[in-house]
Amino acid sequence: MRRGTDLQRTIRIADFELPRGAVPIETLMAMPRESWEHLRTQINIRRQEAPNTALARCRLCEGGVFIRAQAVDGDHVPFYAHFPDSPPTCPWYDGGTLTPDDARAAQYQGNQESALHRQLCQVIEAVAKADPRCKASAIDTYLRPAIHTRGRFPDIFLDMGDLGRFALEVQLSKPFAPEIAARHLHYEREGVRLIWIFRRLDEPLPQGFHDVITMQRGNAFIFDDDAQAASVARGTLVIKCLLEDGKGSYLKPRLVGLDDLQTSSGRSVFLEDRRSERLATYCREVRNRWWKAFQQAQRDKPASPFYSESFAPAWASVRAHVPDLSAWKDAYWATHADKGQAHLASLFAILCSIAHSAAQDSDVVYITRHSGDGALLAMLNSKVGSAAFAPYADMILQFLGVTRAAALGERASLQKIVRNARETHDQVTIDHPVWKAVVRLFPEALDGVVRAELIDLAQLPRWADPSSGPQSLG
Repeated sequence: MRRGTDLQRTIRIADFELPRGAVPIETLMAMPRESWEHLRTQINIRRQEAPNTALARCRLCEGGVFIRAQAVDGDHVPFYAHFPDSPPTCPWYDGGTLTPDDARAAQYQGNQESALHRQLCQVIEAVAKADPRCKASAIDTYLRPAIHTRGRFPDIFLDMGDLGRFALEVQLSKPFAPEIAARHLHYEREGVRLIWIFRRLDEPLPQGFHDVITMQRGNAFIFDDDAQAASVARGTLVIKCLLEDGKGSYLKPRLVGLDDLQTSSGRSVFLEDRRSERLATYCREVRNRWWKAFQQAQRDKPASPFYSESFAPAWASVRAHVPDLSAWKDAYWATHADKGQAHLASLFAILCSIAHSAAQDSDVVYITRHSGDGALLAMLNSKVGSAAFAPYADMILQFLGVTRAAALGERASLQKIVRNARETHDQVTIDHPVWKAVVRLFPEALDGVVRAELIDLAQLPRWADPSSGPQSLG
């Protein structure tokens, strides 16, 4: 939380722990809200778990940084900012920050609770206690921790028997990101389900509310007059749930009880996970176009499928994300007398062979005539050893290393061919248009930010997880 609103400087590059790596400010600002909010949440969780081991550091001073959301035209724009204990001599230092305690004191002006807040807590506790499953309840009462030295004062505590124990935080004003992370971590460790409850969602929505909704996987919970009436009628606590629609708004509100919520997903409680499937869709959408094009090309031109016009729409889909591909395509023709589109299609087939083999625990090859056990390794030896694909040896080895087929990367035959490829050919790097295209086609493997988010959410697909089981390929 900054003093004042004037933007003095911003950190140009933050170095995250791998697999995220370097994330320039331009990349951060271009992210969809749910992506940078996830980063913001993970930074704050790390700050609570290990204050001296920052998840992200300033490139210049190596001080810890967080993501500050600046209100702009009814929305929020993400910027990097130094934590208070970062070196103030850094050329990118962005000025003083308030500690969470000071910010909270300024917000409440010394008064932590309003009359409305107290009244809402009393009503929520009363309707919850009407449920015969409720074994105990309390308002603003200290909970002695089971495994930690410091407890918490939840707005409302409910012991609902077999349904579980719940901490309900009633928020009328914006919560602060560090406190959101701290409470989720604490209650997760204590086996208590944390639910944030709002009275309403104002426009523009404060960033603190966005942070809560991110933690609750795109779910906003409200206790308003409708929820209160339903609670009285049903004899149990009912809250209104608003689910993100994926278009910047919400679906029609639903009245739900505590037993309707998913409570087995670690620190998150939600009705439906509205974030993970959108991320999975993002990962699949461009690759699926290429896969369908490849299948059609095999039917149209089985002898030379990579030169089929079926790939034209797929090429357009990835070029929309990597405009530099157009110039590369022209240059590739000039230097190789071959079509760049066909070359990329062939590389796609190589990587699909790895991914599909990893997914099926058996050798699947789409670009050579090798078959049976050992086909994938034989194909890789053949292609990486060729002049056409030797420049991609580093890329292919890195891709292989983050899949269930990673063990193949240690085979002596492939290691020898990779060494020779490096000695005889300049390697394509992460700044090359083809590398960028492959990152968009297989973000689960090569996009550090996306891969890390999938890991955080326990949503990394099996084929892209080297630790997910035996690797018997080859």
